[in-house]
Amino acid sequence: METFLSYRLRLLPAIAALVVAGVGFFIWQNHHSSVGGEISLAKALWLVTALVSLYLIPGWLARDPRLSVSERKRYAIFFYGFVLRAIIELPVIIFTREWRCWHGISHNIVMLALLWIMRRNSDHARYDVLLTLVLLAESLNAWLFSTAGNPAAGIYFADNSTRFAQINLITWTELAILVPLLILWLWTYTADHHELQLR
Repeated sequence: METFLSYRLRLLPAIAALVVAGVGFFIWQNHHSSVGGEISLAKALWLVTALVSLYLIPGWLARDPRLSVSERKRYAIFFYGFVLRAIIELPVIIFTREWRCWHGISHNIVMLALLWIMRRNSDHARYDVLLTLVLLAESLNAWLFSTAGNPAAGIYFADNSTRFAQINLITWTELAILVPLLILWLWTYTADHHELQLR
């Protein structure tokens, strides 16, 4: 029991480290970076939320000994699906201007479908609902950015200019809804309820 609990509690400092890295990225991007343009605070916080939700937690669940083998496998597939995206997408963003918003939206749709198709033979997990909301919000954000931003010009982030005002407002709304839900899930996940499976 102590091993299981300590594994889950270690997720919290991992998230804290990612938050600190996000703050560092926010400062760097707005003062030193020449790739992607400036980033608003709302988008910087959203980036951290997305990384925690789509990478860190699925990767963590894939190794959680309290989950069934099928659940761990499902989250592992989801995690590696996003790792593969990062391997392909980051070089395209950094070294070319060929990245387009529909690339990310298409990948989100595929991963969301896989998550729920694989779930049919898996135990119930509350995190699936939260993950679904994050993917839908991320896809909405990408679509909205495609109407106001210009990846072809090397602009990958919404800044604080007026053309991104609506997008930033929507992003703040998403954060106001999803961050409390994420914190609630983390509280239930790290609490020791003597459960054999994540419910």
